[in-house]
Amino acid sequence: MPYNNLSTDERKEALKILYSNAVAGIAVSVLVSVALVFAFDISNENINHDKIVWFGIIMSVLTLRTIDVGLFLKTQKSNKPYNTNSYLIRFAVGCVLTAMSWCGYAIWFHSTSSTIEVTTTIAILSALAGGSANILSGSRFTAILYSFTLLAPYSFLLMLSSDHYQHILGLLGLTFAFIMIASSYKSATFTHSAIQLKNQNRELLNEMENKVEQRTEEIYRLSNTDPLTNLLNRTAFLKNANKQITDNPKDPFALLFVDLDGFKQINDSLGHKVGDKVLKEIALRISNVCNQQLYKCRWGGDEFLILATYQTQAELFEFANKVLQSIGAERKTYKYQKWVSATIGIAMYPEHGNDLNTLIRSADTAMYHQKRMAKGNINIYSDSLKLKQEREYLLSQRLASAVEENGLRLVFQPIVDSKTNKVTSFESLLRWQLDGENIFPDEFITIAEQYGLITELGLWVIDQACIQAKKFSHLQPQIAISVNVSVIQLQDPDFVTKVLKIVNTHQIEPKNLHIEITESVFAEDKLTFLTAVKALQKQGFCISIDDFGTGYSSLSSMLDIGVDIVKIDRSFIQNMDKRGLSIIHAIVQMASSLDFMVVAEGVETIEQANTLTNIGVSHLQGYYFSRPMEVDFVDAYLHGQNKLCS
Repeated sequence: MPYNNLSTDERKEALKILYSNAVAGIAVSVLVSVALVFAFDISNENINHDKIVWFGIIMSVLTLRTIDVGLFLKTQKSNKPYNTNSYLIRFAVGCVLTAMSWCGYAIWFHSTSSTIEVTTTIAILSALAGGSANILSGSRFTAILYSFTLLAPYSFLLMLSSDHYQHILGLLGLTFAFIMIASSYKSATFTHSAIQLKNQNRELLNEMENKVEQRTEEIYRLSNTDPLTNLLNRTAFLKNANKQITDNPKDPFALLFVDLDGFKQINDSLGHKVGDKVLKEIALRISNVCNQQLYKCRWGGDEFLILATYQTQAELFEFANKVLQSIGAERKTYKYQKWVSATIGIAMYPEHGNDLNTLIRSADTAMYHQKRMAKGNINIYSDSLKLKQEREYLLSQRLASAVEENGLRLVFQPIVDSKTNKVTSFESLLRWQLDGENIFPDEFITIAEQYGLITELGLWVIDQACIQAKKFSHLQPQIAISVNVSVIQLQDPDFVTKVLKIVNTHQIEPKNLHIEITESVFAEDKLTFLTAVKALQKQGFCISIDDFGTGYSSLSSMLDIGVDIVKIDRSFIQNMDKRGLSIIHAIVQMASSLDFMVVAEGVETIEQANTLTNIGVSHLQGYYFSRPMEVDFVDAYLHGQNKLCS
């Protein structure tokens, strides 16, 4: 069977063409058979008997072919694999047997046929051969063999007849047979080419569809997943979580805000490459704990969000504990063991909010509250936290307009020379009174940072400090003012330019503006802050490290920055009778070696002042000298100090 140039799929297409046309071909054969057998009135009973026998033979062949067609169609519907060669052979055999039956009829009854019957028979055979060119175009071999078997033997028989009329019919039949063979060959060739082209187009289409599908998947991955952890990104998480609320508004769920503890130290000590690997591992551990119906994302930095369904609060706590245990488990890959843990804040829908933004803010609040209390634990949002959150939101709204409402002011605490008690500088401290209530700096500064108000607020403080420094200089030349600057302010790439513009506007020498930064800057991106600090020092500003000894400071950090002033935290002053004095001695010795000035904060008694002076602390600050004073009292205070020191 010459199908070697066709693939399996192409053979299946050829089979479909053959069998789909077979029903019409079989039907035509049945009708023509009936016409040949019963249309002519034959008086000879033997001939009638023979025709009935022939009719039974061809009906048997056509019945078998019909059964074969049914089997093929059934196989097609079942989508089960099948042997194409077997069906092709069976179909070809059925067609050839049909052609042999027709040819056999013509030869069998030729001697008893009238001229009209002979003419009718050769015409019918020619018509059947003509129709086969298209009906059997799915198989070149079958079409050619069918046409040849149908016409050639009987045409040769007619050509051998002595009857001139039959001789002409035979010649015409044979000629038509060769024409049909050529036509069948061309038709089958065209059909095979069409099948191959269709298959090629299908393969091309499939290839294009696969590429489109792959590209779609890639676009989805890039737009919906975090490139580092392969978890959902913010956009995709918010979309899925909002869909959860829209599609299932009555189904409760919990939002877990996971914040890593100790990750900053990993980045600082082992580098960002290790930090990235840690984040990947954390993401994998979170994924392993979460079952399939949970959404999880990397919210940003070392923060993760998990949307979890639950039945009971106990079940929710158990799940959150599994997340904590998985994150805090030992890691064999890197030598940081249990450096990384996590704190989790939980908000529940709809109990703690009907929209996603509220739930995220509530879970975030619960998490930060837990961090302040005790890291590495779980905290569920509560009514008390809700009240705190509402207060924070209110304060954030009012803080944004506090400058216009004249609710903010600066107070000043003097810093004195330990030997002369002369004021050398003032630390400016921000105060806020709202509707008669004094809001503590620890509260509103945090809110300012959280709600993005600290940059504008910090510049206002620097501006006001420079205004007062200009006034103070008339009473005491070269007096300095120190201002506290937050981590967020130093992250502003234009911070140095903005500060320089302010001091130039008020004609203040940069050396008389001391920039105080807390040790917490060492917990952040050190390179960013070193760049900002170096730029400030280059312009002549003095850099002071506040609350030294309580956080992240180190000799290497101090050497990198090259600080001008170190302020010893008040906790060491209050504990000088214990280990505090030894630490102060060490800081003073460092100051001598590294050439920076030392200020002791929180000096409350004359005994403390004398002790600190005797061990070499050059400057003192605290209630013993003065509490933070309103600006209206600074003039009188300086006048009094000048009289005492004169």
